This record gives sequence, structure tokens and C-alpha cells, in this order.
Amino acid sequence: MVQWTGARTLSQSETRLATRRIATFESNPGGDRLLLDRLRLGLRLVLAGIAVVFVGQLVLHPREHPLISAFQAANFLAAAVALSLIRDPARRRFNLAVAFAAYVATMLAVGGVGIVAQDATTPVILLVGLSLVTATLVPWSPWLQLISVVLITGTAIWTVAAIVDAPHLFWLQNVGAIAPTLVSTVFISHALQRQRSAIERADRERQSREASLREANRRLEEEIQEHRTTEDALRFAMRELDHRVKNTLATVQSVADQTLRSSRSLREFGDAFAGRIQALARIHTALAERRWEGLSVAELIELVVGPYRHHANSVSVECDGTFVSSELVRVLGMTLHELATNAAKYGALSTKDGSIAISSRVEPNGAAWLRIRWSERDGPLVHEPVHRGFGMRLIEEALAYEVGGRVELQFPGQGLRCAIEIPVPTAPG
Repeated sequence: MVQWTGARTLSQSETRLATRRIATFESNPGGDRLLLDRLRLGLRLVLAGIAVVFVGQLVLHPREHPLISAFQAANFLAAAVALSLIRDPARRRFNLAVAFAAYVATMLAVGGVGIVAQDATTPVILLVGLSLVTATLVPWSPWLQLISVVLITGTAIWTVAAIVDAPHLFWLQNVGAIAPTLVSTVFISHALQRQRSAIERADRERQSREASLREANRRLEEEIQEHRTTEDALRFAMRELDHRVKNTLATVQSVADQTLRSSRSLREFGDAFAGRIQALARIHTALAERRWEGLSVAELIELVVGPYRHHANSVSVECDGTFVSSELVRVLGMTLHELATNAAKYGALSTKDGSIAISSRVEPNGAAWLRIRWSERDGPLVHEPVHRGFGMRLIEEALAYEVGGRVELQFPGQGLRCAIEIPVPTAPG
């Protein structure tokens, strides 16, 4: 299903891209480089032909018929101006208008030269040749070709009628002889236009497919990169999970060993071990919900000490919102759990009237230190224990070993006092 959806999305993207490219080609006919090149080539041929005829006239018939030279000079100038104006392929209509005007000027010049030279044959042949050349060379529309045929026919009639002294409408017979050739040029122009349109359409489709393939390759590369990123993230998550599982198992094993050594009976071991494992599980659950970013001190106290509260006033908490990392949460949470367990068994929380006050704040003393105060009151009389079990050793030694903290326990008669000091890493500026 995922592969099918991706293919469908890619197909839609390719279709939109292809439609956009085709629309760009069709909406920008001014960008016809072929038309520009063919028009300029035709004008160059006209200029070359005029130059050859002009030189031939000067060599073969010097100082004869100066009007011929005038017609040729005017035609040469018109073609040269048109050639200089036709440069931008985006100006399609302008290019066609200028080229067609130069074409009409050439027709009239050919007819004028024929009349001056009293030669009807050569102009007609040249006019038919012009029609054939434009039909095959210039990629303009058949309608323009039809207009040019009409103009050529009119010019031929004008030339023949002005030179040949013949019966009325005799020119119609002569021009009619070339009419099929002239009409055929319109059909030639139409056929070539269809062929060019088919070639251009095939080229657009090819370019559209190439663009679609490039887009598909780009999307495929992005998907591959996303898969690689996901795989890297999964590998990192697996390594992190493996690391945390090993640390958790090591902690559980250490807690089990130490609890077993300090327990006098299997029941005592079961109760103590179950309580510590449950506290550790609650800490891990809370950290997992926070994506192992850590917890605030207030949240940690409520999580670990809260279950031992008899009523709302039995445990009071006053914290400044300090946030501790996941590694510190684990060891500090186990320390607070041992304090709460000890209070529930032997201290203030072992009676209904006893209470505990817990406060925390960060105090700058050179480097920043997190200071936590644990104070019990209204509980049984307290004496400093002669034998220190695992719980007491964990309270006094775990923070010092894990994070370089300090723990001080006091045993006044009214209740246990515990002062915890933990160095807080300086946040990067």
C-alpha cells in the first residue's frame, strides 16, 4: 500500500509537471527560434540574389535602364532593414510583419524591374520561385502563404499586362498556367506546418518526460536520504535502548544484591526489594514520557515520596522549579525513595501526626549547587542507628559516587534531618 501510494503521488507530480511544461511551450509561441532563423536566412538569400543581379546589370548593361538599379537598391535596402530588425525570437508577430513587408517589397521590385526591362518571363519565373521558397523555407502559417500567393498573382498579372500587347484578358491564360503551382505552395506550407507541429509536439513530450524523470530521480534521492536518516535514528535509538537496558539491569542486580545482604529474612528482602524496584519503575516511566529529557525536582519528589503521604499536610514540598537530567533523576530518586521508606518505617510517616518538609533551590557558591533539605517532625524519637543497612548507605554514598554530591544526615530527637548538595552543570551560553 505504501509503495502504491508513493507511485500514485509521483505519477500525479509527473503529470502536473508535464502539463506545466507543455502549457509553457504553447503559451509562448514567441519563443520560436526556428521561425527567426528561417526568416533571417530568407532575407540573406534575397540580399544575395539582389546583389548578384545588381552586379550583373552593371557588368552586362552599363548605363542602361537606371530605374532597374533604383528598384534593386530600394529592394536591397528594405531587405537589409528587415534583417537588422528581426533579432528577438520572442517577437513572433513583429518578425512576421517585418519579413512579410520585405517579401512584398521584393515582389514589387521584381515586377517593376520586369516592366522597366520589358521582360515578362523572368519576373514570372522569379515570382513562382519566391512562392516555392517561402512555402518550403519559412515556417509561417498557410494563411500567410495564401496571401502571398494572391499578391504574387496580382504582381504577375500587373507585370504581364504592362508588357505584353495581347488581346483582352490574355494575361488570364498565362497566369492561369502558373496558378496550380502557386496554389500547391499553400498545401506544401500546410503539410510542412503539420510536420513541424508534430516534431515540436514530440520534442515537448520528450522534454516533459525528461523533466519528469529528473523530478522522479530527485524525489527518489530524497526518499533514500530520508530512509538513511531514519535508519541512523533507529540505530542510535537501539544503541541508546541497549545502553539504558544494561544500566537498568545493572542497577536492579546491585539493588537485589545489596538488599539481600542487608535483609535478615526473606520477607524483609521481598518487601524492601519490591519497594525499590517499584520506585525505579515509576522513575523510568516518568522519564520515558518525557523522552528521557529529565524531570523537575518537584515532580521527582511527588513521584517518589507522594505514595507515602497519609494526608495532604503529611508531606509539604517547596521547590524552585529546578530541572535535573535523566541520569541525576535516577540516583536522586532512589535516594529520596530510601529517605521516604525510612520515614514510613521508623520516622515521621510511621505515625498519623508526623510530617515531612522538603525544600530545594539552586544557590550559587562559586559553581551552582542544588540544595535539598529534608526535615521530619512530630514522629517517634530518633536515634542515630548503630548498624547502617543498604538503604542508609545508599542515601549517604550514592550521590557522592555518581555525581560528586554531598549528603549530611542528622538525628535530633524530634526527627531526621538530611541536607543534600549536588553540583549543577552550567548551561551553555
